[in-house]
Amino acid sequence: MQHEYPINKQLKQLLDAILQDSRWDIKFLGMQIMVEGLALAAFGVMRDTTCNALLRDLTAAVMEDESRHVAFGVLSLREYFVDMTEKERVEREDFVYEAAVLMRDRILNREVWETMGLDADACVATSLESPLSKEFRRRLFSKIVPNVKSLGLLSDRQRARFADLGILEFEGNTSSDVDQAIEDEQRVRRGEIEAPAVH
Repeated sequence: MQHEYPINKQLKQLLDAILQDSRWDIKFLGMQIMVEGLALAAFGVMRDTTCNALLRDLTAAVMEDESRHVAFGVLSLREYFVDMTEKERVEREDFVYEAAVLMRDRILNREVWETMGLDADACVATSLESPLSKEFRRRLFSKIVPNVKSLGLLSDRQRARFADLGILEFEGNTSSDVDQAIEDEQRVRRGEIEAPAVH
């Protein structure tokens, strides 16, 4: 009998939090920065591990699209966050941190191990140390942390929490697909380059 897995518990919790919040900037922060960052990591791992040339080209094209979504979020939020009160900034830092914890826990696949009747704790511990899992986390947070910093949401308090998660090392990343997409969009607006063709 075929088994159908529901949406991952942590991802559902994050999506529910985004959808239930009435503030537009929280929706942008959740979807454009955090969830789209997750998509970029997932497609990046798929692109670089597949032996199928067509799948590699398809995922590369999807990644270009996803990077534009993230860039749109960064551009939309940067100026808006400049005028936030300290209370508002702390609330958004808390949201980002909680989302980061959920995304880290999402890729441990506990529900899969439990359904298979395996020792879930042992499998999760092994998964945390697997090269593929480590690479996925690296790709995920190497994009998200610099974007969070660029939005002014990486205070000393947030840095300490990111350090506990093991992701503060990505604070110094200065170049990413998002940065390039932003630069390209600005050059298009200035008329220096043509916009990419839409097929």
